[in-house]
Amino acid sequence: MSTLITGILAHVDAGKTTLSESLLYTAGSIRTLGRVEQKNTFLDNNSIERERGITIFSKQAKLNDRITLIDTPGHVDFTAETGRTLSVLDAAILLINASDGIQSHTKTLWTMLKRYEIPTVIFVNKMDMPDTDKDKILFKLQKILSPAITDFSKEQMFTTEFFEQIASNDDTTLEKYLEGTKPSSVDIRTLISSRKIFPCLFGSALKMEGIEELLHVLGQWFTIPKYDDDFGCTVYKISRDRQNNRLTHLKITGGILRVKDFLEDEKINEIRIYSGEKFQQVKELKAGNICTVTGLSYSFAGKSYGSIKAKEDFSFEPALIYSVIIPDGTTTSRMLQILKELEDQLPEISLDYSEQTEEIFVKLMGQVQTEVIKQLLRDEHKIDIEFGEGRIAYKETILEPVIGIGHYEPLKHYAEVHLKMSPLPRGSGMRFISNIPVDSLDTNWQRLILTHLKEKTHAGILTGSPITDMEIEVVAGRAHLKHTEGGDFRQSTYRAIRQGLMKSKSTLLEPIYSYEAVIPENSIGRFMNDLEKMSGTSSLDENKDGLAVLHGKVPVSTMKNYINEIRSYTKGQGNISLEVSGYDICHDEKEVLEEINYNPDADLSNPSSSVFCSHGAGFVVNWDLVDSYRHIKT
Repeated sequence: MSTLITGILAHVDAGKTTLSESLLYTAGSIRTLGRVEQKNTFLDNNSIERERGITIFSKQAKLNDRITLIDTPGHVDFTAETGRTLSVLDAAILLINASDGIQSHTKTLWTMLKRYEIPTVIFVNKMDMPDTDKDKILFKLQKILSPAITDFSKEQMFTTEFFEQIASNDDTTLEKYLEGTKPSSVDIRTLISSRKIFPCLFGSALKMEGIEELLHVLGQWFTIPKYDDDFGCTVYKISRDRQNNRLTHLKITGGILRVKDFLEDEKINEIRIYSGEKFQQVKELKAGNICTVTGLSYSFAGKSYGSIKAKEDFSFEPALIYSVIIPDGTTTSRMLQILKELEDQLPEISLDYSEQTEEIFVKLMGQVQTEVIKQLLRDEHKIDIEFGEGRIAYKETILEPVIGIGHYEPLKHYAEVHLKMSPLPRGSGMRFISNIPVDSLDTNWQRLILTHLKEKTHAGILTGSPITDMEIEVVAGRAHLKHTEGGDFRQSTYRAIRQGLMKSKSTLLEPIYSYEAVIPENSIGRFMNDLEKMSGTSSLDENKDGLAVLHGKVPVSTMKNYINEIRSYTKGQGNISLEVSGYDICHDEKEVLEEINYNPDADLSNPSSSVFCSHGAGFVVNWDLVDSYRHIKT
């Protein structure tokens, strides 16, 4: 039987773990209520989570026969873990602290839910706190997040105001309502499923207020999707159990998964259904369920098997790169192996190794994630590592379309690839397509080229940073009936990208923070002036009780320790929350390029030249002459 896969999302300290406990207790899944302060909650069962009182890893629990709950991290440092979970959700509970209101991270979560098109119910928690006003909170929610947010409280349901709010968010429903027909239960479910209305409830997870209403709304008004008979599944997480078995967490999106089935030549050994720390093994499981399997070595978060394609990844990348300081007594190879296992579980750390300097680098989201990773390695591997000073994780893109050509023809090898590289809007990431007619290049070779395009992070030519916001289209290719091997297309593909970058005009991109600042009125001028000096923007949202709320964006590189500076000149009254919101044109590109001093021609691991053959011997042709030597004259 399929279940409604429901995630809980919230900003930190909104009471998410308490809400999870209350839901599980009220639904009868657990017999006693755990408490964060008592370090005995059902889902936050990792020792680090209990010690810190925050959720770090997403976990599942069965609420009842109809609903499976996934608890996600609330701290901004672990947003990537939350993002991976979204790909398998059928519904979401967005939790908001009544006292704190809509935080910067709340808006980020709302954007993520919108991008994944997940039907959402909003639960406003901590309504038992003093000075909480339901009507004012609802008004702000409708103003800032969506006017379609609708009060589903018992006293409000099925009133004239309720039906008017429902009808006003859909033209067809409104037309029927004006003709005298109220929205039916089917209408309401359809509007929720299509994200045209968002139920909103108010309560207190700590005092068990509003919990039964929330369970009722999920059971009564949210629809379990229908699934195809053709098998498909999506991986959303990799972890390891206490015996160090590699676990693949996935959602079955079609058909049936059975023990001993093969997924791309790898056999499923076990199918586990977890609820907290415990699990039960099953022989098979139908679509519409999440489970954990053993036996897969090459799975990764975001990978799809079978007939269903995985949803677009809403990735959150750290803005800073750190070198790993390896402790005495630990070899570089052992450290690499341990960190590769960690990267399996936390792909956002983007492990990198320099063969020339034998240095290891990782990307980290912030101080809390840094501390957690150090503690994980200490607890699980008895290794005390440190990190060097963080540096900015730049990216590069192109400003104009270009054709890149790569040719690889040492003796008894042959492959040529032509790639059209075009810039995309900021934040688009990388896209790869092939539209070559089959009679020009066999489909298998085209697929191989696309595989090589996707299999690695390609370096730019300004600083050696990753390229992004680009569409790369395979426009021509040639193989030799006798001499072409798979590795030949890898070489020609890599060289084609590099040659195209050398020919085109590139620009440097830097990570940007979105911020929300609370500043005393008498310090607004100082704050806005500082932001201007840091190449940032600022806008005043509201001014109340002597404190101003400002929003804007600012380069990560210019913020540095400005949080401490704010607290100093506001005498502890001011504060600012920061969140990496993407990349934009680097404000000081010239200075950065001079400091990094990258020479693309000296980067032997990323050659832009091609290899041609003459008189039985291969010879190297520099990138600027490759066009005149190419074999495909298109």
